[in-house]
Amino acid sequence: MTRGRQGDGTRGTLERLTGAVRELTAVGAARTDGGRGNGARGGGLDGWRVADWHAVLLDVPLDERAYADRFRLPREREIELLWAWWTTRDTAAVTPRTAGFLGFYLLTLVAMHCSDRMRFHGDVPWDLAVAGRPAAQVSGALVADPDVRRALAALHDPGEGRTGATSQTVAEWAALDLTSLRFHRHGTTSIILTGRAAKPSQGRTATFALKCVIHPYLTIPAIVDATRGYQAKHGQSGADEPSPAVPVWASHDSWILMDLVRGRTLGEYLAHRAAEQPAPPAREINRPVDTPALREVGEALLSALADLERHNQQHDDLTPSNIIVQDEQPGRVRLRFVDLGVNHLHARSITGQGQGEGVFAAPEVRRDGVDHPLADLYSLGALLIAIAGIPHNPDGTVPDQFYVVSVGLARLLEDLTDADPGRRLLVTPVDPAKPRFEQVGRVFADEVAILEQDGRERPRTTLQRLRDLSPGAGTVARQRRKLQVRTGQVRDATDAAHLRQARRLQRWAWLFAVLIWSATALVITWWSRDLGLSWQAKWFEMADEVFGRSGAGLVFLDDVRAADYPIPDPWGNLPVRLVTLTFALVCARLYLNVFAELSTVWALPRDRRHRLRAVAAEVGLRSLAILPPLYVVLPTLVDRDWWPLFTFVGHVTFAVVVQACLGFAWATNARARAAGLSSVPRGEIATLGRLAAWQPTVAVYLVPIIGIGTLLSLGLVQDVLVYASFVSLINLGIFYPKSAGTDAPHIRAGMNRAALAAERLEHLERRGA
Repeated sequence: MTRGRQGDGTRGTLERLTGAVRELTAVGAARTDGGRGNGARGGGLDGWRVADWHAVLLDVPLDERAYADRFRLPREREIELLWAWWTTRDTAAVTPRTAGFLGFYLLTLVAMHCSDRMRFHGDVPWDLAVAGRPAAQVSGALVADPDVRRALAALHDPGEGRTGATSQTVAEWAALDLTSLRFHRHGTTSIILTGRAAKPSQGRTATFALKCVIHPYLTIPAIVDATRGYQAKHGQSGADEPSPAVPVWASHDSWILMDLVRGRTLGEYLAHRAAEQPAPPAREINRPVDTPALREVGEALLSALADLERHNQQHDDLTPSNIIVQDEQPGRVRLRFVDLGVNHLHARSITGQGQGEGVFAAPEVRRDGVDHPLADLYSLGALLIAIAGIPHNPDGTVPDQFYVVSVGLARLLEDLTDADPGRRLLVTPVDPAKPRFEQVGRVFADEVAILEQDGRERPRTTLQRLRDLSPGAGTVARQRRKLQVRTGQVRDATDAAHLRQARRLQRWAWLFAVLIWSATALVITWWSRDLGLSWQAKWFEMADEVFGRSGAGLVFLDDVRAADYPIPDPWGNLPVRLVTLTFALVCARLYLNVFAELSTVWALPRDRRHRLRAVAAEVGLRSLAILPPLYVVLPTLVDRDWWPLFTFVGHVTFAVVVQACLGFAWATNARARAAGLSSVPRGEIATLGRLAAWQPTVAVYLVPIIGIGTLLSLGLVQDVLVYASFVSLINLGIFYPKSAGTDAPHIRAGMNRAALAAERLEHLERRGA
């Protein structure tokens, strides 16, 4: 098949074609022959040979701007005019043969338009439109025309003696029923057709898919070479078990022949699934992770990649459009791969802006334009993000939503999508001597099982949103369920370490829940005593008996009460009751909703300074499980006038812990950037900004606490209840809904990202040791 740029004669031939199109579509005032024509209808196109049409199609400009500059008419307008003529054409204007070639020319223009939209604008194939209708509909109507099919067959026939033709290629082509050709979908540099084979030999089905390179791209040697050699490089006809890669029958300069695999592309599947989901929440960080899709499609993807690896194959262009989803049974799918090999866009064979599916290509592939052994790992991570229904970050970092709901899944995604291929699977326990994807698949299945026990990532109903407003929001129960799953997953030392960490966090959460709810129950009990209400408190009676105390009231606990602290005294005790109760509720929600699942010691650094920061932050986090209940109990039991002091101490405690966490996170992120870890964004991290914003808020709040508290202690201010009401309103109006509520997912995301960065840094240092 002739390749390369054509000479001036061919350019004139293309001008003759466009002139004939102007005549047929009644556009363009003058003909090149002074209005007389050349004595033949259709501008003389009826006399053109197949070689003439082939040369003309090769000469079509490769991009829309070049087409408009050359013919003074936008390509999209040319499509509209030619389509309008095609749908209402006068059969006497040209012969059926010429009409078929004109239809193929229109098909080529439509395919070029779709290619540009996908390469430069990031459009998806199923949303492309031309001439006021879906592009697939236009192309489908053209390929359904028998004359167009004959033209297509003539232009792509390998024929004996043509460049690149082999006896096998010719035999496979001859066995096709070309009258059965139908349009299937648009590709980046091709159109995909379907049909039936009278005598299938290499394939396993009687139906085939024929990927035809768009003619102008046949002027690019790299595309022709890759197409011609596709069967030799990626064919697996002799394998004992079928590969997930679609079997290839034959390939030639301008086409690849393979099995037709029924199903939607992964891109279409995910778009359809997204359309069925509820509208995303107003706050992007609260967008739920699609756990069922991760279980169903994510595990199928890893299974298919493991099979591909067993066949000693790699894809190098794993994108949603190159994966076919086949429904096998409810809740179970099978994935098949097409178009193996580096995308022509990344190989610099064609131009484009890398939008759309460019996010799925590994950085080294985009940089070098050749295959790399670990490129499919990166693409896997990017695909899992898409399968989860979460938009990709422009900088390639793992989106915040994963750090909110699953540290384990975020860790795995970081390990897959590291921009440096040498740092992929840095943390995930994978034996390099064994197949990688099978091992990654086991880790992924474990983390999905943990995620399924979480529940926070699911779409929220009104009732669930109301439950989320409760102080605990089910944290202890959720951790217990996840711990049970983690216990059954222990297979090696790494799993055991994760189990120990989960058990430690669950125990601290349980301890805090017991302490804070006991303190809260104590406040409510003392309030009820002020109001003259009582109930049978058996545990109080038991405590009195154990310590040999007797008398009216709760003697054992009343012994510690200050002499000037009367009970009952509903009005005098109201300030301490209000403040301690609201403080307890805020502390419960802060710890259980924000801090209970955070840890800064996933892997302790070797450096003493960094280790000290991590330990200080961890001690601070765990101190919040013990100290706040103490701050509630002491003014309630001992001295009601202590509540201003413990209000101050409580807020200082939170300020110190927050500063310790920020110091750890900021230092860790700075180290990660210096080491070149791609898991940490280069600019400001907005999620940590939410935690940093607590400091000025607490500082501003401490000013009136210190001032008014001091005045109260000196007896210079008498409006105690007004001040207590102010403190309580701040607790319930700001700290409870915002700091412990809307800020919670941001803080978990920022801190978990820093903690995982510290873990990666530690593994990196161990590797270098």
